[in-house]
Amino acid sequence: MAGVEQQYDTIQAPYDYIRGASIALIERENVREKVTPFIENARILELACGSGFYTYSFLEWGASSVLGVDISSVMIDEAQRRGKEVSYIQADCSIPKAYDGGPFDLVFGAWLLNYAPDRAGLVNMFRNIAMNLKDGGHFVSITVPPSSNPIDSLNAEVNARPMPAGSGYLIYNHIRDVKDGIYFRVHGDTPVGELNFECYHLKKELYEEAAREAGLKGKLEWGVTKVPERYLKGEGLGGASLVELETYKTIPNYGVLVIIK
Repeated sequence: MAGVEQQYDTIQAPYDYIRGASIALIERENVREKVTPFIENARILELACGSGFYTYSFLEWGASSVLGVDISSVMIDEAQRRGKEVSYIQADCSIPKAYDGGPFDLVFGAWLLNYAPDRAGLVNMFRNIAMNLKDGGHFVSITVPPSSNPIDSLNAEVNARPMPAGSGYLIYNHIRDVKDGIYFRVHGDTPVGELNFECYHLKKELYEEAAREAGLKGKLEWGVTKVPERYLKGEGLGGASLVELETYKTIPNYGVLVIIK
């Protein structure tokens, strides 16, 4: 994941700001719904934990412990500032490595797999997940929207939620095609600074094949953005317009991937 550390070292403040937008808060609710059946007393490994958007929520939702891993020391420092109940390791999540305390009941990674540039990169990420996940354990991830045609997915995103609002301050721009997908830029303007980072949207089938190759052989299912009804009634937090919220019903902003080992 060369370059990822530098990307996130410089955008911590605007990154945290956009995590207060409606779509980010909806994402958190979608994650909670997915992990609720198996989080009680679970030992969690959180890959690409960032500054702790999910980390402490896992404890509130019933987990017994969380180990956070991130490539950015700046993000980890901010996460540690927010609480003392979690252990952290600075490491590259794309390199398979057994972490102390494993195997874990649940491995979680929000916006992790989109940094794999190709099949080999995806397999390595999934191997890291598989070697740290106990048999019968769950891997849960927020991903790019599952699609066999990534450029069509990105174009639908841009057309549905154009500038200046985008999806919770974020605008997506195609940079170039790559084998089995696209390379794209994410840009956001916030009151606390600009945010820019670059990543990949690979074909849905490639994620599935790489997971199987890496040893995640159990049930695999995809979900997508699910807007709680109260948001559509104007009762949600984060400032999104009803027009923006309605678009997520047909053009998802993200996928939710759940795999059992």
